[in-house]
Amino acid sequence: MLSLLQTAERTTDTAPVNNYVYQRHAFAYYSAINYLGDNVIELGCGSGYGTQMLAPSCNWYVGLDKYIPQNRKASINTAFFKARFPHLYNIGDSTFDTVICFQVIEHIKKDRQLLNEAYRILKPGGRLLLTTPNRLMSLTRNPFHIREYTPDSIHQLIGSCFTSFDILGVYGKKIVREYYEANKRSVEKIVRWDLLHLQHRLPASLLKVPYSILNNINRAVVSHTDPALSAGIGPEDFYAGELQANCLDFFVIAEKR
Repeated sequence: MLSLLQTAERTTDTAPVNNYVYQRHAFAYYSAINYLGDNVIELGCGSGYGTQMLAPSCNWYVGLDKYIPQNRKASINTAFFKARFPHLYNIGDSTFDTVICFQVIEHIKKDRQLLNEAYRILKPGGRLLLTTPNRLMSLTRNPFHIREYTPDSIHQLIGSCFTSFDILGVYGKKIVREYYEANKRSVEKIVRWDLLHLQHRLPASLLKVPYSILNNINRAVVSHTDPALSAGIGPEDFYAGELQANCLDFFVIAEKR
C-alpha cells in the first residue's frame, strides 16, 4: 500500500514501472554534463541519483533539497544540505558556475523568486540548466504541481530574469512515443469516470492521495500490459531539439551576463 502512495515525482531506477520517468530525468542529467562548470549546485536533488551522473564531471557538487538523501554515497567532492525553496539564504552571490534545477520549478509557488536566487548565486558567465514539463503534453492534472508551463509562459518566465538564454524541447524516439500513447490510453480510461471533472475543481490537497494511488496503478498496468515497452526505454531514447508545442519537457540553458 505504501508503494501506491509514492508520488513518483522523483523516482529511481529501482522500480521498473517507473522506468520511463527515471530515464526521462536521466536524459536531462546526461545532457547537462556538456554544460557543467567546475562548481555545481543542484536545487532539488531528490534522492540524489543525479549526483552519480554529475559529480564525476565537476570539481565540486552541492545538492539541496527539503530532505537530505538517505542513500547518498560519500565522496570528497559532494555535499548535501537542507533547503526550503525559493530561499537560498546561506549561499553567497556569484558562488557557482552551474545551477541545476530539474523538474522542480513547477512545484515552487514563487517561481520567479527561485530564478532570481539562481541568478544571484551564479558567477558571471555561469549557466542555469532547468527542465520542467510541457503543460500541453500533460495527460491529467498533477496536484503536486503549483503550475505547469506552455512554450510561451516558460519563455516569459526565463526572460524575466535572464537576458541570454535558449529553450530546447525534449522529445522521445519511437519507443518513447509508443509508451506515451499507451499511457495516454490508460489514463483516458481512468479519467472518463470523472464525470464531475473533480480533478480540475477540487483543491490540490484533496487530490494528492487519490492521484498518487491511481498514478502508480496506471503505471503498473501499462508496464504489465507491455513489459518490454516499459522496461526497454533508456536515456538514449530521448533527444533535445528546436522548441515545439509537442515536446515533453522544456530544457532551459540560461547564462548570467
